[in-house]
Amino acid sequence: MNSVEDLCALIGSKITRGRGEDPQQLTADTPLLEMGLLDSLAIMEIVTALDAGPGIALPDTEIVAANFRTPKALWAVIQSLPERAAQ
Repeated sequence: MNSVEDLCALIGSKITRGRGEDPQQLTADTPLLEMGLLDSLAIMEIVTALDAGPGIALPDTEIVAANFRTPKALWAVIQSLPERAAQ
């Protein structure tokens, strides 16, 4: 995961998979919660995909609604993780 655009693609694939829709075209500022695109299951699928794919483990303390408001907000959390800061 190298950019917020990569994160947008991952989020888009998770929020449409269960609905059988085409992946959403998200931008960094898409209001995910306000638009009703995320629910608790989608958030956990995103967290799991981040861990399984690029190996980004979000601490439980970071899995809060404020960090999932937009892809940009989640990207800021990812960038602030100690293991990411060292890269």
